[in-house]
Amino acid sequence: MSTPTKSRPRPRADSLRKSPTGDRTAQARETAIPAEKISRPPVGHADEGAPLVQRAVEALRKKILSVPHDNPFLGSEDELIATLGISRPTFRQAARLLEHEQLLKIKRGSGGGFFAQAPSARAVSRMAAIYLNSQGTTLQQIHNAFGPLVIEAAALAAGTANEATRSRLTDFVQSHDGFEELDDERLQMRVVLEFERLLGDICGNPAVALMLSVMRDLVRDPRFGNVGLTRDRARSYAEFHRKLAEAVRLGDADMARLFVRAHMAELARWKPVASRARRDADVTHAVTAGD
Repeated sequence: MSTPTKSRPRPRADSLRKSPTGDRTAQARETAIPAEKISRPPVGHADEGAPLVQRAVEALRKKILSVPHDNPFLGSEDELIATLGISRPTFRQAARLLEHEQLLKIKRGSGGGFFAQAPSARAVSRMAAIYLNSQGTTLQQIHNAFGPLVIEAAALAAGTANEATRSRLTDFVQSHDGFEELDDERLQMRVVLEFERLLGDICGNPAVALMLSVMRDLVRDPRFGNVGLTRDRARSYAEFHRKLAEAVRLGDADMARLFVRAHMAELARWKPVASRARRDADVTHAVTAGD
């Protein structure tokens, strides 16, 4: 009579899968920062009534923002579900929301998993612009908010101690000299927007730079019409660029503020007009109709 043999435990499925990236992925898995298990908030806590999905999003977002950029691996779906202590449907809802925020990247297949994605100012700006649009923000409200932001950015840029940084606007103006005489209105507008973006970059305040980006995205919404660049308006922008760039280069914050205020007052008097291409088409149509 033979002695029955004991069955050996089956290896976990995870141990049978091999990542094509080899040891690096394995090391990333081992060093992934654990997330905190989600538990019900204590009575009276601000999150006491928050849905579980919302709390899962917040916990996962906190984990994403804490991981080092050189090791963005968060874990597999099973690992994160176990770590957070939530159900698969709840985890997947939370993951979809974070993927929409562009904070989470999901890779399928062998060697895949969930990876942190650094927050993008561009993505944040677009979402903020969408929200403000949904609130019916008017062009006048945008102008009222945009002016002080540009004034602050200009003063901060002029006040920076780094002379090379202060000279970046001057370099930009010189490299785009004569843009106001171009026939392509889209290229002219690109120069205007790039100048504003550069001003935000060199001002040294990420909050001001982000809000400037939000205002730029918002003001380009089609419902406001097109504050088109006539030839005179393009020349006005070019003159403003030259004056502000020189004030910033010299480190004169008061003069920088003065130039921005004068420019914003001029913008407030402008009315929406059709693009140059549309105006030319309308003239051609009128002439043809007259024939």
